[in-house]
Amino acid sequence: MASLRELRKRLDSVRMTGQMAGAMKTAAAAGYARFNAALARFTAYADACDGMRDRFGDALGEAYPAADPAAPPCFIVLGADRGLSGGYNIGLYDYADAILADAGDFRLFVAGRHAAAHFRERGIEPVREFTLAGAIRYEDAGRILEEAVEMLRAGEISSVTILWQRFVNMLTQVPDRFRLLPMEPSGAAVRGDGALFLPDRDTVLRQAAAACVGADFYARVLEAGAGSQAATLVTMRAAYDNAETSSAELSADISRMRQSEVTSSVIETSGGNLRGRPE
Repeated sequence: MASLRELRKRLDSVRMTGQMAGAMKTAAAAGYARFNAALARFTAYADACDGMRDRFGDALGEAYPAADPAAPPCFIVLGADRGLSGGYNIGLYDYADAILADAGDFRLFVAGRHAAAHFRERGIEPVREFTLAGAIRYEDAGRILEEAVEMLRAGEISSVTILWQRFVNMLTQVPDRFRLLPMEPSGAAVRGDGALFLPDRDTVLRQAAAACVGADFYARVLEAGAGSQAATLVTMRAAYDNAETSSAELSADISRMRQSEVTSSVIETSGGNLRGRPE
């Protein structure tokens, strides 16, 4: 049985763990709120881009052709900056590792220090490393996307595919993939014949394609950010609750042990006084 001193040390350690979990829970809650709010604001724009894709059909894909279809593919893995997020990272990495193993030669963009470290351990050096928090603004995410587009147009890569955890709700994120470039055929014909394009049809289609690609990328950045923060929040909440429960149990054990020691001391003192009393 542990001594009173050992129980007190264990209690101090559990309380410190609970404080750390509580701080990370608070930070994750704030991060989740930021990403979730940004995702809610962006939904209407993303829906409008989907409408343009339905309207203009496969003609949008002509704006981003692959300069060299034989070049290596590029993958953008939207991971997390840190661990301590339950099975979120493990699920994403297992999914990404299986896809990359079949890709042969490829180029890699990685979001998140934790994710970048995972791939470096496997001998894969990312071409570009960034953070989801640093791409929460549309303009910042756009600069990352521009690098991939420039590589596509220069013939350095043949395609761009996003690997991320699709956000379902706070408790559920599902690993998924989405080919960003070249744009997937929609099978829809260009509608709106007879419409007036200003300044011209090619310019309108090119700008519409840029808007759709940017929206596709940014929406998944926000999903990945919200999912990683939600996973951390849920994990740290559980850790905090467990620490609180363990702390209460240890405090009770300490109280019982101290009471037992006091009782034993009283009994010993009483016994000594009785033995020393003259008959």
